[in-house]
Amino acid sequence: MLKNKILGKILTLISISIGLSWLLYSLRFLDQGILWDLGIYEKAVQIFNSGGNAYDTNLYLSKFSGIGHLFIYQPLILRGMAFFGSQLGTFLIVAYVGSIIFFLLGLGSKRDMWLATFLGFTYCGLGTVAIFSGNVTAFLHLTLIGFLLRNLNSNQIRFTPFIIAVVLFSLIKPYLIVYLLIPLVTTIGINAQKKTWLFAIAAGALFIGISAGATVYFGDEFQAFMTAVKIQTIDKHDLGHGVVMYFYEYYRSAGSLIYRAYVLHFAILGVIIFMTLWLAKRTHQLNNPQLALLLYFLLTIVNPRLKVYDLFPALLALFIFNFSFRQTIVSKLLFLFTFAISLSQMADTTLFAHTGILSDPLNAYYLTMGIVFIVALMSLLKSPHRP
Repeated sequence: MLKNKILGKILTLISISIGLSWLLYSLRFLDQGILWDLGIYEKAVQIFNSGGNAYDTNLYLSKFSGIGHLFIYQPLILRGMAFFGSQLGTFLIVAYVGSIIFFLLGLGSKRDMWLATFLGFTYCGLGTVAIFSGNVTAFLHLTLIGFLLRNLNSNQIRFTPFIIAVVLFSLIKPYLIVYLLIPLVTTIGINAQKKTWLFAIAAGALFIGISAGATVYFGDEFQAFMTAVKIQTIDKHDLGHGVVMYFYEYYRSAGSLIYRAYVLHFAILGVIIFMTLWLAKRTHQLNNPQLALLLYFLLTIVNPRLKVYDLFPALLALFIFNFSFRQTIVSKLLFLFTFAISLSQMADTTLFAHTGILSDPLNAYYLTMGIVFIVALMSLLKSPHRP
C-alpha cells in the first residue's frame, strides 16, 4: 500500500514536470504578441462606428501565423461590441479575468481537480495559445464548464444558469447551442426532468427565433457576414483540428464530394456519443453529475471547425472528468503515457524528434484524447452512483 502511494506521487510529479516543460516551451508561441484576436474585435468596431463595413473581405483585420483574419461574428454581436466603442478592449479583458476566476472557484478545494486543470492548460501549449489569443470563445467555454463544476462539487443537478448562459453565448458562437443536450440527457428519469426540459426547449426556441430574426432584419449585412465566414473557413482552409480534417483533404480533391468528409465526421462522433449514453444508461449513470463533463468534451469535438480555443476547453473538461475519480496506479500510468505523447510535438528541440505518425499534431491530440476517454469512461461505469 505504501509502495503504491509513493509510486503514485512519483507518477504525478513526472506529469507535473512535463506540464512545466510545456509551460516554458509554450512561451515561444507568443512571439507574435498577445491578444491578437482582441485586436480584430476592436478594429471591426472602429470600422463599424465610423460607418464602414466590418465584413469587408478585402480587409484583413489581423494576421497570425501568416493567415489573414476577418471579423466573423454576426451583426447582432457586432452591434453589442460597438456599444462599448473604444472601451471594448477593457471590457473584454475584465470579462476574461472574471470568467477565469469563476472557473477556478468552481474547482473548489479538490487538489486533483486543480492538477487536472494545470495539465489540461499546459498540454501542447494549447492553453497558452487559447488564453493569450484573446479570443472570446475560450472564456465562454471556461464559464460554461464552471457551471458544470458547481453541479459536480454539490453533487446536485441545477441547470437553469447553465441553460441561460448557453443561449446567450450561442448568439456569439452558434454551435454552442448543442450544449443544451447536456441538461436534457442528465435529467432523464429524475424529478427535475420536466422543468429542465421545458426550460431548455423554450431557451432553444428563443435562440432560433432571435437568430432567424437577425437573418431577416440585417438582410444584406448578414449575407456579408456569411460570405466572410465562408472565406475565412473554407477558402482560407482555416478549419482547425476537428475529426473532419482526417477526411477533408482526400475529398477536397474530389470537389463535389467534400460533403462526405463532414458526413464521416458527424457519423463517427455520433456513434461514440450514442455508445457513451447507452453505456451510461445501462449502468445507471445518466444522472451522475460527472457525466456532464464527459458530454461537454464529446459535444465540443463534434464541432467540425475545432480551433485551439475549443480544443483546449475540450481537453480541460476531459482531464477534469478523469481526475474527478479516484486514481489507481494503472490509471495514473496510462494518463502519464498519454500525456508524455505530447512531448513529440516539441519541434526543433534536441531531445525530441518531430517525426513519424506523431509528426502531425492532429494524431497526437486524438491519440491522447482517445486513450484518456477510454480510461475515463471505464471509471464512470465503475462508479457507484445511482439516481
